[in-house]
Amino acid sequence: MLFEFGKRGRGGVYKNRKEAFVDFVKVSGANLLWQIGLAVIVLEFAFPTPDIVYDLKRLISPDFDLYCKTGNLVDFEMDFENKLRAIRREEVRSLEQYTNAKGPEAKFGGLI
Repeated sequence: MLFEFGKRGRGGVYKNRKEAFVDFVKVSGANLLWQIGLAVIVLEFAFPTPDIVYDLKRLISPDFDLYCKTGNLVDFEMDFENKLRAIRREEVRSLEQYTNAKGPEAKFGGLI
């Protein structure tokens, strides 16, 4: 059916079935080689090597970096860190309130 379409369309594309098959094999072979080449390039260059993964883990995770430096496991308490952060924020907020506090004259327009 495919080969008959080629014979009838526009005065004949292929002379016979053999020529159509040879052309099909050329196109399919070129496509297959292109896909294999692309797969090789992706495998070689797109995936990070283990040493790059190790370096990225150390950059991303402070716990992993500390483990690599000391060699033992470290306790990390997120709740404690959050409490420290909240205390620091409260100190900054109270300092801002103290520095921005106005006297009674400024609050009431100088009537007192």
